[in-house]
Amino acid sequence: MRRPGHTVIRRSFALLLASACAGCHGGGPLLHPAHVLRPGFVSVGAGLSGEMIIAGPPALASPDAGASAGGPVASESAARLKLSEIAVAPGVAPWASARVGIEGENEAGLTYTGRAIRLDGRHAFPLGEAALSIGLGASALFSGGPGAAAEGSDVHGAGIDVPVLLGFRSDADLYAVWFGPRLGFELLGGEVRLPASGTANPGPLVDASGQHLQVGFVLGVRGGFRHVHVAVEATATYHHADGEIAGAPVALGQGTIAPGGGVTVTF
Repeated sequence: MRRPGHTVIRRSFALLLASACAGCHGGGPLLHPAHVLRPGFVSVGAGLSGEMIIAGPPALASPDAGASAGGPVASESAARLKLSEIAVAPGVAPWASARVGIEGENEAGLTYTGRAIRLDGRHAFPLGEAALSIGLGASALFSGGPGAAAEGSDVHGAGIDVPVLLGFRSDADLYAVWFGPRLGFELLGGEVRLPASGTANPGPLVDASGQHLQVGFVLGVRGGFRHVHVAVEATATYHHADGEIAGAPVALGQGTIAPGGGVTVTF
């Protein structure tokens, strides 16, 4: 006989996989140490990331209930919820990355995080056994992602971020630890679908635009042997987003925790 727990595990895994493939959620971990790769060396990796709201809910517990009564608060709440979906984008997403070491303690990388494609470069300053890494990333954002029509949004944009990492690693690179601040800024624009007035049904597409500021702190650890490593990272972030939806101003502030993990191979 099949154990009931097996069914729960399979369903949970299927839900996680479906969410990861949706392509519209947040969570963009670095999953690399402060030390850069040696010149000519390449690393590739894959895994999962997430974005969990822990402070500053964007909407009322039941926004549609107020909307059926015609209350203006519910409309504002629905707009804030939509702004959170396209800017903060809570949920689970895939993570895939490729990085290459460059002469002069430099490194470049290309990362896909479901919601964005990020191109970055960074320079590391050796500090004895430690290293200080300063990077700059540029991202193309796809907040609508696949199935935008069904999900009620088609929003795109661009962003930049600056991670500053201090890290340590063992002589044989068996393990590495890194931490530091990460700042980011994004511009978003497109169309979203809000609930129709007085109902829970989706209404027509309306124009949306906004800007999104992120201030976070990264903590990560990696362990492995020779060419294969497993990395785990978490970022605590404060988000401030503001803009216009259907011509009305909307703003929100949220705190999130973004865990992520993946396996990398270096050659």
